[in-house]
Amino acid sequence: MILWGRASSVNVQKVLWGLEEQGLVYEHKIVGGKFGGTDDPEFTALTPVRRVPVLQDGDVTLFESNAILRYLANGQTTPVADMWMEFGSTTLQPPFIGLFWQQVRMTKAEQDQAVLEGQIKALYAGLEIVNTALSDGRAYLAGNDFSMADVAIGSLFHRFMDLHPTILDALPHVDEWHASIAARAGYRKWIATSYEELRVTG
Repeated sequence: MILWGRASSVNVQKVLWGLEEQGLVYEHKIVGGKFGGTDDPEFTALTPVRRVPVLQDGDVTLFESNAILRYLANGQTTPVADMWMEFGSTTLQPPFIGLFWQQVRMTKAEQDQAVLEGQIKALYAGLEIVNTALSDGRAYLAGNDFSMADVAIGSLFHRFMDLHPTILDALPHVDEWHASIAARAGYRKWIATSYEELRVTG
């Protein structure tokens, strides 16, 4: 099994966490970002989109991080977990990316406060939905068992909470859930890491 991608990519991080949860042995080939390699013939032969992550497992080659997580789950992803994974992609990840881009990938002069506030508002609205779902007492997003839905959504948390530490103050159920997943070895190893190599200064 080979995973292609740089560990500073949040989408690669979620796959690394998934691999950790499954206890799988793999080779990690670091490409993308400052490391380059996504235009090399060896990589472009694997994926038409030329983005990381890409997973190779024998005759199986997959791109798109959530598809890879489902594959790693080996048929154990439930419809409810699938639903939350899609919710993460459609509702949480877009404002997260916008927020991260504004605060990390732009210079101070380039940042737009109105856009930033809009991204925070959209992210918070999505988190309120998660908070309501978790208010029924379930331990994890898809029920009482940890699933790849927790990996897919949880992989976003370290960065946006680092940028906005108080964002969960009024969301106690999300806060409790996050404290639980943040204690997992894969989260600590792959998610709670520095992203300074991505920061634009000026």
